Amino acid sequence: VPPLSLEEIPRIEAGGNYPHQIYRIEPGDTVRIQYTFHREMDQEDVVRPDGKIAAKLVGEIGASGMTPEQLQALLVGRTADQLRNPEVVVSITHYGEKNVFVGGEVGRPGLVPYRRGLSPLQAIIAAGGFKTTARLDSVILIRTREGDEFVSRKLNLAATVTDGIKEAISLAPHDVVYVPRTPIAEANLWVAQHITELIPFVGKAGATSRFP
Repeated sequence: VPPLSLEEIPRIEAGGNYPHQIYRIEPGDTVRIQYTFHREMDQEDVVRPDGKIAAKLVGEIGASGMTPEQLQALLVGRTADQLRNPEVVVSITHYGEKNVFVGGEVGRPGLVPYRRGLSPLQAIIAAGGFKTTARLDSVILIRTREGDEFVSRKLNLAATVTDGIKEAISLAPHDVVYVPRTPIAEANLWVAQHITELIPFVGKAGATSRFP
C-alpha cells in the first residue's frame, strides 16, 4: 500500500460521498419527490438495499449512485409524455446510516458513527485507541469509490501522535481504517502460534518436558 501523498488528496477526497458536498444517493436514504404543478404526484420513499425506489407513473428506478439533480432530470424525462410541463424537485429528508469501520490493533474494533470532519485518529480513539501492538506509522485507509472500485493509502499517524502534525485527510462515510501490528508483535504472534502453543515445555510455567 503506497503512502498518502499531498498531491493526490483532492482526487481521493473527490471519491468520498460526503453529505455536505455533492452527494450521491445511497440505500437507506429517504428521498422526497415533489412535482411543482402536480402535487398529487408528491411522495417520499426509502431507497431499498438494491438501490431502487418505486416512483409514481414511472415504476422502478435505480436511484442509488445518482445525485438528487440527476434523479430530478430522469423523472422529468420519464413523465414528460404523461404530465404537462413536469417540474420536479428531489431532496433527501433523511440520510441512511453513515459509519466508518475501524479494525486491527485497536481497543474496540467495529463501526464508528460518521460526522463531518472526522479524522482517522479521532475514529481510532472512538474505537478504543491504539493497542500497544499497533503500528502507528502504517495505518491503512481504504475508501470505496463508485461501483466496486476502492483506493487504499498508508497514513503516518505516529507523526500526529508524537509531533502534533495535522492529519492530511478527513474520513468519508463507509471508509475503513485498519491499524496493523508492529513487526515485533507479528514476530511474537508467529512464535506463539508455531512454537509456544505447539511445544508443551516452552513458555509454560511449571510445565514438564516430555523428553527424559
